[in-house]
Amino acid sequence: MKKSILVILLVLIAAAAAVSGCLGDDADIGDAGNNTAESPSNDSDNSSGPAAVITSFSGSVVTVNPLPDGFTHLATRSVVANTQGIGVSDALIGYRNMMTYDNANVYLSAYKCSPSKTADDTIREMITSHAAKYGNDSSVSTVRINGHDATLLEATVHDTPPEGRYILAWSNWSGDAFDDSYLIVINGQVNYSVIQTLAEASNL
Repeated sequence: MKKSILVILLVLIAAAAAVSGCLGDDADIGDAGNNTAESPSNDSDNSSGPAAVITSFSGSVVTVNPLPDGFTHLATRSVVANTQGIGVSDALIGYRNMMTYDNANVYLSAYKCSPSKTADDTIREMITSHAAKYGNDSSVSTVRINGHDATLLEATVHDTPPEGRYILAWSNWSGDAFDDSYLIVINGQVNYSVIQTLAEASNL
């Protein structure tokens, strides 16, 4: 009798140990699951933002160094956006880098916008102006440049317009949520592949 009670006690102790071990395993799995669910987000991941932040607004913003093959730098000067034929009505102050590619002019410009009318607002104005100017010969699309979206305006008219057949525009900023935004524009009397190459080389 004492032997059978001892055997029963040993079986109960072994069963209790087995159950407690299983519960311990379940608790570990639960902790691991919680760690996975609560893994911190990567706040530094800004893949949808601009490739380079504009920290100092000067002529150096539009300086591309080194220039891609085939480009020749002519001049960098301050300009006003509403005199450039790109569909901007506001007198935004900016800098323009004038280059040539295969004897054709191509421009990389940066304009300072304001919190009340941001670069994105100005791009929407450019789209409206482009459609009004070219009608059915106007094409608007979104392309990816240096990891962010850019707006491509194309005029499919027979003769190339003075500002160029293609205008590529996107917004940039200073990294300060309360600061102004910047409008980046590339255009010229060149094929889109040339504009794309310059846009990628700008790192903006």
